[in-house]
Amino acid sequence: MRNIGCGEVARGSGFAISDHVFVTNRHVIGGAALLQVSTYDGHDIDVTATGAVVIADLALVWTKQPLPATIPLATENPVVGANVTAVGFPLGGPLTTTHGRVLKYAPDPVGWSSLPMLVNDAPIEHGSSGSPLINDAGQLVGVAYAGEGNSYYAVPVEVLRQVLTNPNNYSRSAACGGVL
Repeated sequence: MRNIGCGEVARGSGFAISDHVFVTNRHVIGGAALLQVSTYDGHDIDVTATGAVVIADLALVWTKQPLPATIPLATENPVVGANVTAVGFPLGGPLTTTHGRVLKYAPDPVGWSSLPMLVNDAPIEHGSSGSPLINDAGQLVGVAYAGEGNSYYAVPVEVLRQVLTNPNNYSRSAACGGVL
């Protein structure tokens, strides 16, 4: 995902949850004059609309062309100690995967959400914001968005499911820095 706006080009990762819906972070799309989605296989996909989530650092992006692959959502948040894998494209570079475990659920370090966020130790790098955090079954359990020391934060899948079932939880835009 490339965001051209706010006086710079920002990059982040993301993933498809259906043929035309891509998930990333609110701070990745913030202030976009132009959003560009490039798939893992090198194709560029046109964006038709975006929605910045009000209750967490999430954003939904709707695409004109179908996305090549989707990730199924887990039915519930993983338990503490569960294995997780972060998959992303830091700084727009090659695909990386890192492995770790769920450490705990804790307050949002960014302060955008009052809901508990998933804390894990699968390292993410700058540009990995929006990366999917998956379980051993290949299901989405979280959306990576921040790191602090050896702890990395993800929006839990149950929060994403809440957003998908209640459209009042998102807006159609985000200002620079992801602030609504």
